[in-house]
Amino acid sequence: MEKIKPVFTENFVPICFSANDKYVPLLSAEIESIIKHSSPENNYDIVILTTSISDENHFKLLSQIKNYPNFSIRIVNVGPVVFGYNFYLDSRLTNTKYSSEIYFRILAPTIMEDYDYVIFCDADLIVLDDIAKLLDYDYSQNLLGAVRDYEGIANCYNNNYERTKYRISELKVKTFENYFASGVLVFNVKKFNENYTEKQLLDLASSRKWIQYDQDFFNFICGDDVKILDAAYNFVEDIDHVYKSLPQKLFEEFEKSEKEPKIIHYSGSRKPWICCY
Repeated sequence: MEKIKPVFTENFVPICFSANDKYVPLLSAEIESIIKHSSPENNYDIVILTTSISDENHFKLLSQIKNYPNFSIRIVNVGPVVFGYNFYLDSRLTNTKYSSEIYFRILAPTIMEDYDYVIFCDADLIVLDDIAKLLDYDYSQNLLGAVRDYEGIANCYNNNYERTKYRISELKVKTFENYFASGVLVFNVKKFNENYTEKQLLDLASSRKWIQYDQDFFNFICGDDVKILDAAYNFVEDIDHVYKSLPQKLFEEFEKSEKEPKIIHYSGSRKPWICCY
């Protein structure tokens, strides 16, 4: 399929999402939070990967930025690319399934190959600082940048030996405390594409029943070749009070991010628009 090229010529901030019609209201709220904390000195180049966003919702998203000339939104149908691939989507907690969009982030480096770096965000985030600051880190030596999955690490320390064994033996995680979350990723596009082709990524992603879906997939293929970001850039509240199982250094990182989160992630079942805590 045709590759996406930058809309702006300078100071552009590439941001990629994947979503369907169900998630458009949440994505709209997230985009509004990005707009609210944006800088007029930057140009925000937003690309949404999908197979099923209606013309009506497309129009609503475009209307959202009509008064902001430094914002662009493009919706890309990746249906032809993912056609024939079957990703593991069964939820282990409920009888529902996740949507295949959770795997579309795999395509960001190849579809946006003309960019140096691309920020990918889940559609259930609220941004509380200029998202452009994520590009201030040096990713030149890494495949991508990401925040540790503090809850996932804590659960392994909290006597979840099966999950620990799985990450070490199946995912080949070398540095256990660097298991990262995939809700906010910054791709080093050139290095990613030098290491993997689109077909390799899709074939591997669809070949296994990843326990934590795309997140396990990225931890598997990236290993320690990851720039670990400030916890504040993917803050997940400690609803179940498991973070105290973390090693002291990691717990202090979480506590610091709790005081001033830059991106709040309402991950898993933590959806304030569905139920209260």
